Amino acid sequence: MKSQTSLVASQVRLQHWAEQIKDCQNRPEDMDVKTWCDQNGLTKANYYYRVRKVREACLSVCEDPGVSFVELEQPVASANDVNGTGINSSAGAVIKGRNGLSIELYNTASQELIQKILGACAYAQ
Repeated sequence: MKSQTSLVASQVRLQHWAEQIKDCQNRPEDMDVKTWCDQNGLTKANYYYRVRKVREACLSVCEDPGVSFVELEQPVASANDVNGTGINSSAGAVIKGRNGLSIELYNTASQELIQKILGACAYAQ
């Protein structure tokens, strides 16, 4: 098991590498990766090693070991359901996804709720 100090050092290293990767991705269009690496004191192999390690770290953070479900009430058809699709025409925004998934967002929805809904949809698809 890694010590707390080495975990912090790994995090700092990964953050530094992520900044370097972002810098490389924002390089001028006519500059290739090898030239950027030469200018920044890296080998091309080391650059791609860092890209792989940063991606692995991001994936390990993004993986949710426990899946949880939230029970949602079945929407009741309303007078605003103009065409019988179950979509309320007075919604602030309607997001239609794959497999017939549709989400109605109202102007009163909080930013936190919208982020959670979009995160759940991305995870589900």
